[in-house]
Amino acid sequence: MTDAKLASHEWWEHYKQLVNQDDEMQVRGHDKFDENFYVEIGDERFLIEMDSGQIEEIVPEPGMNHAWSFGVEGDREAWEEFVQEVPPAFNHEIIASHYRSAVKNEPGHLQLTGNNKQIFQNFRAFQRALDLMRKTQNNGGDL
Repeated sequence: MTDAKLASHEWWEHYKQLVNQDDEMQVRGHDKFDENFYVEIGDERFLIEMDSGQIEEIVPEPGMNHAWSFGVEGDREAWEEFVQEVPPAFNHEIIASHYRSAVKNEPGHLQLTGNNKQIFQNFRAFQRALDLMRKTQNNGGDL
């Protein structure tokens, strides 16, 4: 597990490096994944600004001058489960977690928000970006 706390500045910097150097992300996002998205962890929101599958910037608490197409929201406990090396059922990937939250109305899961068309047009790259959060948290990615 990385020494940096989930969603700390150091954690996000390491995450950015992992995404930008990830071979799979290069294939999934190259020249395609340009949609900005946000991650909301409890009361904190972080904007992930993407350009051709690369993170350009991570903006804490984005304001009205920032734009995004979609986001993922959840309480800190749901995110801490999601980034575990072996997450519990239904918090192991975003669609399962969203289903439990949006359809089953169960607490403690992540929920997708925003433009559904943009989510699914970019889903493979978006899912890989989320999976790299787990890698950041658990083995540090050994850059």
